[in-house]
Amino acid sequence: MADNAWLNFHCSTHHQTRIATFRHNGKEWQLAEVAADPLPEVPEGGGIAGRIPMTGKFGIARDYPGCPGCGADSYARCGNCAELGCWRSTSKTYKCAKCGHGGRVSGRIDSANAMDVA
Repeated sequence: MADNAWLNFHCSTHHQTRIATFRHNGKEWQLAEVAADPLPEVPEGGGIAGRIPMTGKFGIARDYPGCPGCGADSYARCGNCAELGCWRSTSKTYKCAKCGHGGRVSGRIDSANAMDVA
C-alpha cells in the first residue's frame, strides 16, 4: 500500500480546486496538507488521466493546519459527485464547491479516488 495519495480537493468558500495530500499511518488515510496554490483551469475536455480507488478509514492528521483558502478545519465528501472539499466541523451542513449539491453531514468516509500521477 502506498504511503501517500493525492486527491482533488475543492475549497467550499473560494470554489478553487487544490491538491490534498493524504498519508496512510497504518490504520487510516489522514488528510495531512492541502496545496496553497489552486490548480490552473483545465481546458474543456481535459482533466486527470485516471483515478486510483482508495478504501479504508479516513481521518485528519493531528497537525493538519486547515484549508489554505478558507481555514476550514475538516473535510467532507459530496453525496452527489463524491469529490472532497473543505468543511467547518462546527457546521451541520456541507455544500459541494464542485457540483453545488448540499446537505447534512453524516457518517464516515470509507472510499475516495486518488489521482493517477504515474
